[in-house]
Amino acid sequence: MMKWASLLTTVAVCAVAAPAYADDVGKVFGLGQVTTTATVPDGSEYGGASVSQDELREFNRDTLDKALTLVPGVSINSTGGRNEANMWIRGFNHWQIPLSIDGIPVYLPYDNRLDLSRFTTSAISEIQITKSYTSVIDGPGAMGGSVNLVSRQVSKPLEGDVRFGTSFDGNGAFNGLVTDIFTGTKQDKWYVQASGTENYKNHWALSDDYTANKYENGGNRNMSYSQDYNINVKAGFTPSADDEYSLNVINQNGDKETPPPTTASTSKFWTWPDWDKQSVFWLSKTSLDDHGSYVKVKAYYDRFYNVLKMWDNSNYNTMNNKGSEISTYDDRGAGGSAELSEMLFDGRDNLRLATHFRWDQHNGQDRGNMLKANSWLAQPWTHAAENTYSEAIENTFHPAKAWDLTAGFAYDYRQMIDADAWNTSSSGSKLIHVNYVQSDKHAINPQAAIAYHFGNAGVAHFSVSDRTRFPTLFEMFSSRFGSATGNPYLQPEKTVNFETGVAETFGQTRLGVNLYRSRVMDAIESVAVTSTTSQNRNVGTEVHQGFELEASSQVLRDLEIGANYSYLQRTLTTYSGILATETPKHHIFGYANWKPVDGLSVVPSVEIGGKRWLQSSTNNYNYFRGGDMAVANLKVGYDVTNNLNIEIGANNIFDANYMVEDGYPAQGRNYFANMRVTF
Repeated sequence: MMKWASLLTTVAVCAVAAPAYADDVGKVFGLGQVTTTATVPDGSEYGGASVSQDELREFNRDTLDKALTLVPGVSINSTGGRNEANMWIRGFNHWQIPLSIDGIPVYLPYDNRLDLSRFTTSAISEIQITKSYTSVIDGPGAMGGSVNLVSRQVSKPLEGDVRFGTSFDGNGAFNGLVTDIFTGTKQDKWYVQASGTENYKNHWALSDDYTANKYENGGNRNMSYSQDYNINVKAGFTPSADDEYSLNVINQNGDKETPPPTTASTSKFWTWPDWDKQSVFWLSKTSLDDHGSYVKVKAYYDRFYNVLKMWDNSNYNTMNNKGSEISTYDDRGAGGSAELSEMLFDGRDNLRLATHFRWDQHNGQDRGNMLKANSWLAQPWTHAAENTYSEAIENTFHPAKAWDLTAGFAYDYRQMIDADAWNTSSSGSKLIHVNYVQSDKHAINPQAAIAYHFGNAGVAHFSVSDRTRFPTLFEMFSSRFGSATGNPYLQPEKTVNFETGVAETFGQTRLGVNLYRSRVMDAIESVAVTSTTSQNRNVGTEVHQGFELEASSQVLRDLEIGANYSYLQRTLTTYSGILATETPKHHIFGYANWKPVDGLSVVPSVEIGGKRWLQSSTNNYNYFRGGDMAVANLKVGYDVTNNLNIEIGANNIFDANYMVEDGYPAQGRNYFANMRVTF
């Protein structure tokens, strides 16, 4: 703590005396962007969106889950038993929406159960979001969209920033720190940069309106500690303006507790002392001519290490009961892609070809009382592996300057290599080694889109895409510690997405509307087998349809306002007994940014979510309507100098008491303060 204070004091003194640079440090890392349209760089041409670093700071969104709620059509829910934040885009969940960093897939080889709250945003220049239509060039699996985190890139001979933040619960008690640093140098033909983040939370507090019970007494939420570290290092060679070669290393380490549910005596007393991910990847772009043709190459290697401890009781001090275990994942992944983009007919036609390959290996071990109490044993390590291939072609033709006609096609192939497990025998007296049935999967993915550009910055679009996703190893084989039965015969799910929309700028006002409909076939859902166990099954057809409205305007010289509204109707049309859960029918985000004097900004915002279907945390057969919420936030920032900014603010100002998953109430009112220095 003292070393951070010393560092910040030194940097602050230097910053006040330093020459004034622009507030923004680092530019968008172009090599890390996925498919974008030059004429509409914010991704809105085909209904997508982007969130800039300025917007992340404006609304104090320090983690990915909080950042994504700024985008219409996106909602976040909490998987309380695992203390994970998951995303939904137009009714599609995290398994159906690939996440990447600088275009490199972020994929956990066994279950791909990503916790978005573990991903910090300080080193991110831009978040790219596609919805419904995602280019096949960017790889397989994008049924409902994609999310790409684009790094910041150094742009001056010496630049950087440092931020120190602190947070407090609704009673004013200190509960956390966030510290991040970014620095680097850009020379004529090379650059080197590094960034680091620590995000620490020793607890968070419930709303004062929460009603205490025997499982949760209110006040500080039980077991709500978390801590995350992230280091990102880049080195690049830029022999010309159109060529770039970059080596990247990301080291991410997490440690978190899991608040137990407030509704059941048979609580999960879980902790996650390790949630670690390391990545090394190569990105390159080589220009082929003066017309914009190029070759891009990506290669990467990932390791994911995860430890879950399942304790006996709320004291978290013994592991003697049956079911108390330590589960360890030590997974590996490697792969790469190559993309050729050829500009033809003086730039009127762009032909692109891409090939993708990924190898995933899961290595898992359980140690504990799997058979009976006080009978500790260590299972042998289990293994599962698969290869995924994708070959894609896409062509964009401009019959006139205002028109874009795009057609694409991809062939995806998933090859199962092996999958085994240790299961409990029917008598419960021993463990049995099982080799699962292996089945390779194939899919074809055609798509097409048309866009027309008009007026000041207007664009109208229509798209249709046919995309398929292969089930994860987890969905097919996991017993979820006795709460599920595997289904090795689970088939891929497929969707046909239709979307149309229009956006235009009128003076200082930007307006947009998108309408969409998705028909999911062989949809994969969790189906209750008993009141306490479930199984993933292909349940038939699921329909997602709705619309999104958004508007922003500089109504006065010192006042900007904006809002977006999302409507989603999600139904299972051919399977009875289960409901489409976790997604609100209505969602609203609104804000204002008032700058009454130079250097001062006042940013109130509000997020409103409608009711959604929730599944009972104690009985899989029971569903109920809930999860509605209205949360107001406020941030006030002041530029002391061109290089020093301070902020204070509050989240959930009115201390709303709500939950978006049964048994897991949300955080009440909380406060924060930040100081940021640039140099």
